[in-house]
Parts: sequence; structure tokens; C-alpha cells
Amino acid sequence: MMNKLKQLYDNSREKASSFMRESKRHLVISLLFYISVFVIVLSYFFFTGAGKWFDMLLIVGTGALALVLGLGITLLLLKVLEGLPKFLVAVIVACIVVIYSVGAFMGPFFRLMGFTILVLAIFLGITVFLYRNKKKVLFLFFGFITVGLHIAAVYLAVTDGKEGPWSLEVDGNKPAISNPADNGNSKVQYFTYGSGKDERREEYRDVKFESPTVNMSSFVAQPKGLNKWYREWFWGFNLYNAPLNGRVWMPEEEAEGGYPLVLIVHGNHNMADFSDGGYAYLGEMLASKGYVVASVDQNFINSGKTGHIGWDNAGRAWLLLKHLELWQSWNEDKTHALFNKVDMDNIALIGHSRGGEAVSIAKLFNDLDRFPNNAKVSLNFDFSIKSLVGLSPGDGRFKPGDQSVNLQDVNYLTLQGGNDTDHTNYLGMRQFQRVSFSDSFDGFKSSIYINGANHAQFNSDWEVDQPSPYWWFMNRKEIMDPEMQREITKLYVSAFLDATLKGKREYRDVFNDKEIASSWIPTDPLRVRYEDRDFQSIASFEEDADVTQTTQEGGRLQGYNLRVWKEINLLQRNKEQQNNQVVKLGWTNKNSRYTITLPEGTAKNFSEETVLRFDAVQAHPTRYDFYSIEPPEGYEDKAIPISVSVKAKGIADFDGRVRKTIYIEPTYTTTLYRFDWWNERYGNQYEHMLQTYGIPLKYLKEDFPDIDYTQIEEVTFEFNQTDSGLIFLDNIGFNN
Repeated sequence: MMNKLKQLYDNSREKASSFMRESKRHLVISLLFYISVFVIVLSYFFFTGAGKWFDMLLIVGTGALALVLGLGITLLLLKVLEGLPKFLVAVIVACIVVIYSVGAFMGPFFRLMGFTILVLAIFLGITVFLYRNKKKVLFLFFGFITVGLHIAAVYLAVTDGKEGPWSLEVDGNKPAISNPADNGNSKVQYFTYGSGKDERREEYRDVKFESPTVNMSSFVAQPKGLNKWYREWFWGFNLYNAPLNGRVWMPEEEAEGGYPLVLIVHGNHNMADFSDGGYAYLGEMLASKGYVVASVDQNFINSGKTGHIGWDNAGRAWLLLKHLELWQSWNEDKTHALFNKVDMDNIALIGHSRGGEAVSIAKLFNDLDRFPNNAKVSLNFDFSIKSLVGLSPGDGRFKPGDQSVNLQDVNYLTLQGGNDTDHTNYLGMRQFQRVSFSDSFDGFKSSIYINGANHAQFNSDWEVDQPSPYWWFMNRKEIMDPEMQREITKLYVSAFLDATLKGKREYRDVFNDKEIASSWIPTDPLRVRYEDRDFQSIASFEEDADVTQTTQEGGRLQGYNLRVWKEINLLQRNKEQQNNQVVKLGWTNKNSRYTITLPEGTAKNFSEETVLRFDAVQAHPTRYDFYSIEPPEGYEDKAIPISVSVKAKGIADFDGRVRKTIYIEPTYTTTLYRFDWWNERYGNQYEHMLQTYGIPLKYLKEDFPDIDYTQIEEVTFEFNQTDSGLIFLDNIGFNN
């Protein structure tokens, strides 16, 4: 039998070789003819502006040179390989096949490491051979290289990278308000609710309250084939019978009218590595302060090794609303232990990653009668969802009716890590831009950008954005301690919910003045934006291409002695637009300024309580280089001072104005991975994130006791404290 197989193999090889030898002339002519015609024809469409013959000769010449080099290199390699032992060549090829085959599951970093291991193995083999054959000089030479390569490989694997340029120090000053991240006085009880039939997790099998299953098939694209079979085998149910599972933290004592309800939902992760337990740090803290908090289980619509579920974020959003429906039914059932325990007029949704996008979609679904992507499906929800929190949220993965999610009259908070290697772009900023307020809604929105925070540390069960071997290649030293990231998260989430669900307006100050939090957390890595209903925008730079016109008609914008003056759309890390127009201002002398003349009547309601607000940040050092502007001496990675003055009618002398010094924060470099060539895949090593600044106008009273605030007509930004600078300005206006 073996002889027959060998004979068949030899005959097949001989016939194939014979055929190739006999047909090689025709194959060579066909290949060369086709590739030549292809390059010549396509070269006609190449355009440089230097002339068609130049364009064609450049492309054809490049192709001809590549052809000659390719032939020469290949023939040389074949000559070398011809003299190599066949089994050695076969082993090398087999190792490469292993690397690419396993790399299909493990990703590009596995392949990179695989080829590194091949190189190390080859050098080790050569070194051992030279040692055993007593070739001293060559052994020492190769031994030195081999040891050096191994040391370099181990060094890269065990070291963490380099630190970020920001400071993690905490200020010792005590603010007037208490730390919102401190635990409250309530004793916390913990329990779970669910189907009671979960085959994978005891916590949803041994539940305090059983819940019904729901049919979510209208809101997701059902998995098929192996993906469908594996999911149903693993979970023991399909999406026609999806469970409503949740972990609950709530105060033990009763409260008149019930406690505000907060639902937290995780993002996408390996479905077999459960994600819903990673928000206990938020649940326990909020429950101790008088909230009912439920971490919602949606692991069964996460990705698995056999594939994904389409429209998953629509499914996540709808499931959240079904959980609210469940809580409402319990709250209204006089026979249920949770009767009247929840204040259904005060609801917040918190989402992480894809869950962060899902909470925005849920709010939209809550306000609609029909599912936009299938109007035959009714929604019938109308819950009092007052506040949304997106922790490194996604955006645009699911578009209701093929449109972006626009929200009105809901409080919105989003947090993002500058060292996020999953959502490398701040997608939450796009949703932030699409939240608006009517005059009757007393709410606000805020964005917290955290240099040094990553994606996964918002969830204590995740910790790392990507598993090893990716983790080994990340700039780990720049990532802040997980507990610090979660402490920052607790502070802002708690302050936001206290301000929006419990009416504690003093906690709004945590968002409109980031230094208030500096005694509890490091604020240097933070860029905090704030905008509320009362904000009166004078210049948002969104209206048109005229750089001299304000957003409100009748105003005027003017630059003096500026090196750079232009309106642009800020970019995300991958160089896509943030959908936010700003003005870019650069200067190279101390006589530069930018002035806003207010439209007539703007100040009619101004008083000493009015606050001038604007968003600003320094450009990244690479942008300084682009515009040939020297960074101000002594201010590398530091805030630079500018002067802001407000002029009322009757104050004619420019030099007599009272100026306020404002320090404009730098844009830090955030290095995601340890190799620049890999970071370049993601675009820039920074994102320009604006910081909100506020100047109460009552400071004018010090020099102008009789000032009439209703006569204010001009705001000027003077760049008179540094010899140079480059900043972005946005959302210049007033709060009354």
C-alpha cells in the first residue's frame, strides 16, 4: 500500500514538473505580456501635473525596475535554497505556516512575535553549531548577537514602557463640598434577579426574584450556522427567550418615595468571560448614598469565538428598557417585596463601551413609538430617564433609521481614557455634541477626558484592553493605576447623579471648575468640558465659513497680529473629524489678540453673577512645528498664560482694562504602544480635548464699582504673556 502511494506521488510530481518545463515559455510570455499591458494602461490614469509622458514613464519605469529586481532576487533565493537541506527548508516553511495559522486566531502581534522567535531560534542554532565545532571567533561573534537579541526580547516583554508627561499629584486644599465619591451612611444589601435557570452561573440560578424571558429577535440579527449552534449550546437558550438578569445593590432601609434607579450595562467582551460583575465598585458606593443600582447582564449578546451578533447595540438598548419595565412592574405590585422601593421619576442609565452607545439609543427608543429600523415593531416605553453616562462609549455602530442619535433634554456625562487601545478615538465626544437642551430643561452635559486611563479599567473584571501578547506591547507604564481610574470614575459619576437626580446643584461646580476636585484626585491629566441650559453661546464657530461673524447675528470677530487665525474641525486620534468647529489662534509676539464684539442686546440680562465661559486647549507640540511656531520657553507640557478682558461701554482706554490671567492647558502626548511604527496605525499620538474655563464678571467691581453689566460690549483674549503660542478656542459665551 505504501509503495503504491509513493509511486503515485512520484508519478504525479514527475508529470507536474514535466508539464511546467514544457509550458514555461508560454507561461512566461503570458505573464510578462499581461503585467506589462496592465501597468502601461493603468499608468495613463496616473496624474502628477508634469505631463502625461512623464506620468506614464514614471509608472512604467517603476514597474520595469520592480520586475528586474523581483527576477534577480527570486533567482538568487532559488539558487541559495537549492543548496540548502530540503528538510531544513521544509521546517522553516512549516514554522511560518504555524505562525500564520495560529495568528488567524491570535492576531498580528502573535505573528510579529512568531517571526521574532524564528530569528532567535536560528541565531541560537548557529551559535550552538559554532560552539560544538570549536570555531571560536565566529562563536563569540554570533554568541554576542544571540545573547543581545534574547536580552532585548526579554526586556521588551517584562518592562512597562515610559511614563506620561502629566502629573498625578493631588492638591491638599479642602473644598467647601464633600467628596462625592465617599460612601454614604446607608447599609447596602446585594442580591440578584433573573430567570432562575441559568446553566452557566449560579448567581442567576439562585436568585432572589425570578424574572420572565423576552423575545428580542426583532432588535438583533439572529446568529446563523456554527455561531448559532455554539451560542445555544453554551447558554442553553436562544434570543427568542432571552433572560432579564441583574445584580442589585440597594440600601437596606426604607425611603419615602423610593430611591432613584440606576441601571449599568457592560460592553462587548468574550461572552464566556462574564462582564456584569465589574461595576460593583460603582454599585456599592451609589447604594450607600441612596440609589438602587442594577448591573444588567447582557453577556449572551456579546461576541464569542464563533462570531458576533448583528444590530447588537439595538438589542442592548431594548433590553435596558425591558429591565426598566420589569422594575416598574415590581415597584407597582403591592404584593412584591420591592413595592414602592424605587423612585421611577428619577432614572439614570450608565453604559460602558458598546453599552455606552446603547444607553443613548435606549433614551431615543424610550421617546419613540416605533422601532425606526422596522416600523412594524412598536416600542411603547415612556420612562423618566433623566441622566445618561457613557464610559468610553461607542458611537454609530447602530444607527436608528440610518441616522446618528440626537438627544434633547437629558443630562449627559461621558468619560474617556487617553490611553484607550480599544476605542482609540473619543467617540463619546460625538454624542456629547449631539445633546441639546430646550429653555424649559434645567440640565447639563459634561465630558471628562482622562490622560493615562485605558478602556478596560472602568470594569474591574476586565482590567486590560487587550489580552497578551498585545498587552506586552502596550505602553503600560503610562496607564494609571486601576484603582485611581475607578476613583476618578466614582467621583464624577456620583457628582453627576447627585446633581441631576437629587438636585444637589453644588456638585455642578465639580464639572465647571475641575480644580475643585484636585484635593481628591489628580486633575492635571483631566480635560473637563461643561455646558448647561443657561449657556448663551456668542461664538461656537459652527454657523458658516465667515471667520469674522459670530454665531449670534450682529457680532464681530477680529484678530490682530496673529500668525495663525483659522476655523477648523477638531480631529480624533485617527484624524477623522470630531464634528466640532473651533478657531485656531497662533502668535509669535506679545502684541497679538483676538476680540469678540457682542451683538447688540446680548448683555441686557447681565449682572455680577454672570460668568464668561469658553472652551480652550493648547495645540499639540507637533502642530507648533507644523506652523513653525516655537513653543513658549519654559512651558513644555505646561499650561500657558493668556489675558482675558471684558469691556463695557464707556471704558475707552484699552490699557486701562482689568485683565484676568487664564492658564490654557497643554495637549499631552499619549503613547498607546511602545513602538511608534505601530502607533502610526492609529493616527496621531494625541487628541485635542477642550477644557471649559469660567470667569465670573463680578471681578470687574474691584476696579469699576459702578459698572453697568448690561453695557458690556466686548471680550478680548490677549496673548501678551508669552512670546509665542498656539491654542484652540470654542463656545465663547455667557451663563446668567
